[in-house]
Amino acid sequence: MLTLQRELKQLTKDEKAKLEFDWRFHGRDEQLPPPGDWQFWSYIAGRGSGKTRAGAEYVRDCINQGYRRGALVAPTNDDFHKVMVTGESGILACCPDWDRPEYNENKKTLTWPNGAQVFGYSAEKPNRLRGPQHDFSWCDEIAAWHGKKNPKPGETSRRQETWDMLMYGLRLGENPRCFVSTTPLPVDVIKSLIENGLDAE
Repeated sequence: MLTLQRELKQLTKDEKAKLEFDWRFHGRDEQLPPPGDWQFWSYIAGRGSGKTRAGAEYVRDCINQGYRRGALVAPTNDDFHKVMVTGESGILACCPDWDRPEYNENKKTLTWPNGAQVFGYSAEKPNRLRGPQHDFSWCDEIAAWHGKKNPKPGETSRRQETWDMLMYGLRLGENPRCFVSTTPLPVDVIKSLIENGLDAE
């Protein structure tokens, strides 16, 4: 601990500023993306576990890695705005001044200085995801996406339809990725995530 304190004192002002926003230094292991080549990462945990912060930092990490067109899907438009973007642990709160995106609330877009963009979607309107393509996505509180928990045989819930539309368009770039953050509830999509052995924390 003393060694770490001495090393921190030797950092320049700019180095300290960068370290303040270095999530791999501050985040817990379960809040960091899994190592290796992966396509899906799910963080299924209770309230207050840091899921939103993990999602916001995941978006920053994707932008820094060269991803250019992301999809952020929330239960409602209000959740997209108040939780994923402007919340205490949302994207704007996690970005340093030198790499802060411009947020257009009306268009539900965030645009970074390097030109990368993310687009906000509400799970209430799956058809809005019919057509757009992305190279990464963050699905927040997927268990709360509106839809029948137990649809009739052969019937697709709105929740599942939103997920399917997102997956059809998640095809840009060499390694499209999806992060899912949600509280654990026995709904169709979460059951599928677990049954398929995706990287769940």
